[in-house]
Amino acid sequence: MKQILKIDKYYVRPPLNYKEIIKELSLYRREDAPVQADLTDWNVSDCYLFDEFKGQLHVLYPTYQIEDLWVAIYRSGDYAEAHNHTGFDWSFVWYLDACPDCSPLIFPDIKRPWLPPEVIKPKVGNLYLFNGECVHYVPPHTCNHDRIVVSGNLIHSEVLYENNDINRPQYSKVF
Repeated sequence: MKQILKIDKYYVRPPLNYKEIIKELSLYRREDAPVQADLTDWNVSDCYLFDEFKGQLHVLYPTYQIEDLWVAIYRSGDYAEAHNHTGFDWSFVWYLDACPDCSPLIFPDIKRPWLPPEVIKPKVGNLYLFNGECVHYVPPHTCNHDRIVVSGNLIHSEVLYENNDINRPQYSKVF
């Protein structure tokens, strides 16, 4: 019996100038993060560069607020360890640059690891939202071009205002 995951899929056209947008952001590596790729700060959602995307996300999920939003640029050999986003209702990934051969987003069945995982192949413009508790990872990137994603977390508006915890972690490592 394959695990049952609720993964919502939408298409959101990336801005034509996304490469210029990314150049305005500071990227660096975090040794303690499960994503071993170039990352922005955890919360660049206040940056005007993402206003259109945030507006579209609000239309899709009007009772949720973006708690975190970051950009990750995977270069050859970069990966994301198995992790989840405990404490968040939804997590998301939006593909700005990728090809069908880029490393997929993988949701292993933790309870039955012998079963095939859920595999999400990247496609430019696709936005995937999933329960923040779902364990996921990205195998090492093998393409000769960058795999660029915008990722983040959503929390229900009522919870956000009741439990405004500035120390909430963005992720939890699984192993």
